[in-house]
Amino acid sequence: MESEVDVVIPTFRRPEALARCLAAMEGQTVAPASIEVVDDSETDKGPAYTRNVGWRRGTAPIVAFTDDDCVPATDWIESIQRSLGGKTIGGIEGSVTIVTEDGSLSDMDPNPKDRWNRFKTANMAYRRDALEAVGGFDERFFIHREDTDLAWRVINSGFPIEWVPDCIVHHPDRAGVQRVMPRSELLLYRCDRVKYTEVAAGMISFQSIRNGGLASMRRGLRSYGDEFVVPLSRTESVSLWTRAFLRSIWRKFSNV
Repeated sequence: MESEVDVVIPTFRRPEALARCLAAMEGQTVAPASIEVVDDSETDKGPAYTRNVGWRRGTAPIVAFTDDDCVPATDWIESIQRSLGGKTIGGIEGSVTIVTEDGSLSDMDPNPKDRWNRFKTANMAYRRDALEAVGGFDERFFIHREDTDLAWRVINSGFPIEWVPDCIVHHPDRAGVQRVMPRSELLLYRCDRVKYTEVAAGMISFQSIRNGGLASMRRGLRSYGDEFVVPLSRTESVSLWTRAFLRSIWRKFSNV
C-alpha cells in the first residue's frame, strides 16, 4: 500500500521520548509518506505554531498528528489511510490509551455523550484540503485547546470528523491531566460559544466544586484579558455557567 499520510510530530526538550516515538513510526505496517519533526526547544512558540510548520512542509493528501511522548500502534498509518483515503470527510479522531497511577491500562477517550469536548491532537488526522480551508491551527493558543479549536473550525466549514476507536496511540508517560488556561478557554468560547457549553460542563464535578477549581476558572474567565481576548461579561458568564450546569446534570443522569 502506497502511503498517502504525512506525520507531524512537535517536540519540546524530550529527546528520549521522541526517539521512542520515532522507533514506533519505523515499525509501521505502512510507512508514512514523510515524518515532519518540528523542534520547539529553543523558540518555545507552542504546538499550534510547530504543527503548522510541520503540516505545511509535506505534500501528502492526509496529515496525521501525534505528540513526541506518544507511541502509535504498528497499524496506525494503515488505519488512518483506510479510514480517510478516498472519503470526503475532513478528518478522524482516534483512541488514546494511557497507564493509570495504579499501573493499569485505561484511555483518554471522550465521554460518549460529548460531541464537542474532545479532539486530542495526540491522535488526529485531517485531509490536507480541510486544513488548507481553515488555515491550520490558530497560533494564539499556546499549549491548550488549539486542537479542539481546529476541529470545530473544520466541522463548521463543512468537513465532518469521524470517531475511529481502532486507530490507537499509546500515551505512556502521564494519565491525561487536564490543563486549563484562561486565555485558551476564552479563545475557544469565542470560536463557538454554543459548543463551548459542553466543554464548561465537563469542568463541573464534585471535586472541582470542593477544591475551588471551578470557582477559580469562573473568576479567571471574568477577569483575564490580553491582546488576544477579552474576558466574559457578567451576562455571558451567567448564561454560560447556567447552561453548563444544566448540561452537567443531564450528562450525569441521562441514559441517552
